[in-house]
Amino acid sequence: MIFRLVGIAIIGVICVALLRTAKPEFAVFATIATGIVMVITMLGALQDVVLAFDGIVKKSGVDDGVFTAVLKIIGIGYLTEYSASVATDAGCASIAQKLQFGGKIVIFLMSISIVTALIDVVSALVNI
Repeated sequence: MIFRLVGIAIIGVICVALLRTAKPEFAVFATIATGIVMVITMLGALQDVVLAFDGIVKKSGVDDGVFTAVLKIIGIGYLTEYSASVATDAGCASIAQKLQFGGKIVIFLMSISIVTALIDVVSALVNI
């Protein structure tokens, strides 16, 4: 897996470097395309991790809503980080910073349901 990702990354870097000298306006698209190919390559491994995590959640008895919220939060974090990196590569560092800030706010808002579930579990344990 890692060799495949490194190979894709090296090819992407070469393409971006060549495009920056010949057609700089297309370099950003090559960066985005390289990232998309890398994510698609990793989807199989990510699916295995999600299934393993789901098995752990089922054994623990934790509500599926918490599991879903955690996966969404992780996805938002990765998507925000990737998008901010693309914005930085495109020369828009200010937009990248605002995107990261917005992602943190969304993650904070989504974490409220997890905190509520945690409080419910602790309350149930204390009342036992």
